Amino acid sequence: MKINETTGLYENYGVWHVPFWHTQWFIIAVKVAIGLFLCLVCLLLVRWYIVLQRRKKLSPKEQLLADLEALKSENKVSVALGKEFYSSLSDIIKRYFFYCYGYDVLTKTDAELLHYLQQEQVDEAVVQEMKDILRGSEIIKFANAQAAQERILADYERVLGMVRKTVEQMVKA
Repeated sequence: MKINETTGLYENYGVWHVPFWHTQWFIIAVKVAIGLFLCLVCLLLVRWYIVLQRRKKLSPKEQLLADLEALKSENKVSVALGKEFYSSLSDIIKRYFFYCYGYDVLTKTDAELLHYLQQEQVDEAVVQEMKDILRGSEIIKFANAQAAQERILADYERVLGMVRKTVEQMVKA
């Protein structure tokens, strides 16, 4: 081997290694991956914005109707999804009393909701109807499938009618 006179080091010919992260194909692949990631983030932001705009267009009372209709369109009004149905229905009822009458019941359990309605001296017929609807989940557990389906449909129609009636009264006023 020759020694370089200026540096005093041996000259290394032919020994040259390029790490893979310095190769052209790796740099292009990273740029493509970053571009795809940014496109995905932009797509998710646009979808989130569209959903947010749709929700802003509905008043809280109209949103209650939309949520009730979503229960039916998602086929949750069935015995197979009875537990989910009554959980969603209970949430809708609580939001109904909160948005339509200003009652602070969003964080209350079903039993606490009934107790709160009695304390607020709400019409006894309304309290009794709420008892019947909210206790429906207990009945469903022990009823046969046909009776349970009839009960679920009846409770759905009762809440839907109650919300529609209130929304129509608000629109007329």
